[in-house]
Amino acid sequence: MPMDAQTRLLRVLQQGEYTTVGGRTPIRTDVRIVAATNKDLKQSIHQGLFREDLYYRLNVVPLRLPPLRERSEDIGDLVRHFVNEGEVEGLGGKRFEQAALDAMKAFPWPGNVRELENLVRRLMALYPQEMITREIVDQELQADQPDAPAEGAQVRGGMPTIAQAVEENMRSYFASFGESLPPPGLYERVLNEVEYPLILAALTATRGNQIRAADLLGLNRNTLRKKIRELGVSVYRSSRSSS
Repeated sequence: MPMDAQTRLLRVLQQGEYTTVGGRTPIRTDVRIVAATNKDLKQSIHQGLFREDLYYRLNVVPLRLPPLRERSEDIGDLVRHFVNEGEVEGLGGKRFEQAALDAMKAFPWPGNVRELENLVRRLMALYPQEMITREIVDQELQADQPDAPAEGAQVRGGMPTIAQAVEENMRSYFASFGESLPPPGLYERVLNEVEYPLILAALTATRGNQIRAADLLGLNRNTLRKKIRELGVSVYRSSRSSS
C-alpha cells in the first residue's frame, strides 16, 4: 500500500469517519478490518515502507498461518475440498489413492495452498480415470518444478534452495503490483530483507554469541554489531550458562 494510502487509512481509523471524493459531510465508519500480508511488516517499518502507527492500529489480534509445507496433515482435507468444488463446477469426480496423498504431503509447496488447488484442478481436468495414482501426481509435480538448480546449489530435506525461494518470492512480489512496478530502490530492499533473517538465524544458532555468529557469517565482529544495530535485530541470548 502506498504511503499516502496508508496515511488516509490511518486517519479513518483514528477519527472514525471519512469524506467521499467531492463530498463535504463526514461519514461515520462502523467497520472491522481483517488484514493479511506475506511480508515482514516490522522490517518494512525499519525500511520506511510501512507506517509504524498504522501497524499498531491493525495488529490487534495477530494470527500466523504457517505455510502448507509446515502443516502437511491438512493436505488430505484440502484435496477433498478442492475436489468437491471442482465437481460443483462440472469437473468429473476424482478419488486419490493414499500413496498419491503421501506424495503430496512430502512436497514442499513453494506456491502454498494456491499451488495445491491448481494441481487438483489440473488433475481433475486432464485425467479421465476416476482414481488418481501416485505416478500421476509425481509426474505432474515433477513437471511443475523449475529447472535443475545451478551447480553448487543443493536441496536439503526436500526444501527449495535459497535461490529458488528468492525467485519464487520475487515472482509473487512483482505479481502483487499487477501492471505497475514496485517502488524504486528494490535492490537495496531485497538485500536488506535477506540480511536481516540471515543474521537473526546465525545469532539464534549460536545462542546469541556474537563472536561465533561473526565467525559463522565470515564477518568482523564490529561489522556484525553495526549491522545488528542498523537492522534492529533482536539478539537471542541463551538462559543456560556457557560451558
